[in-house]
Amino acid sequence: MSADRGDAIRLGPFLVRAGKNEVEAFRGETGALGAVPFTFPVRWLADPHVRAAAIEMLGETWVPIHESQTFDYVVPLERDTDYRLTLEMSREIAPPRLILRAEVARQTGERCLDMEMVLRIIDLSGNGRGAPEP
Repeated sequence: MSADRGDAIRLGPFLVRAGKNEVEAFRGETGALGAVPFTFPVRWLADPHVRAAAIEMLGETWVPIHESQTFDYVVPLERDTDYRLTLEMSREIAPPRLILRAEVARQTGERCLDMEMVLRIIDLSGNGRGAPEP
């Protein structure tokens, strides 16, 4: 992996919730198991604030392709419980990637989960460089 160009963007904390209806819809669409499926928190990374920060970092002429994700649980999440999500977003130039690292904690501050999502960035501007200019 190459060095990141520029500083990481830090977002949050955001109030997030594993609401019963959202969890049930996620389970229905994915076939995931568990009271709160272990991959459910990935939904929180689709928050409009996260998307806006990615556009700020990369511009608008790109598409993310899922490369990897990890979930490192300390304790399981519970339905209908509020959590705090903090996020760090950084970029790699070669190969072009956007990396999201998040921590989910209870309102008391107790850490529940660390997660990471790596997205390969595909340039749509036609400049042929693989990723938008920083």
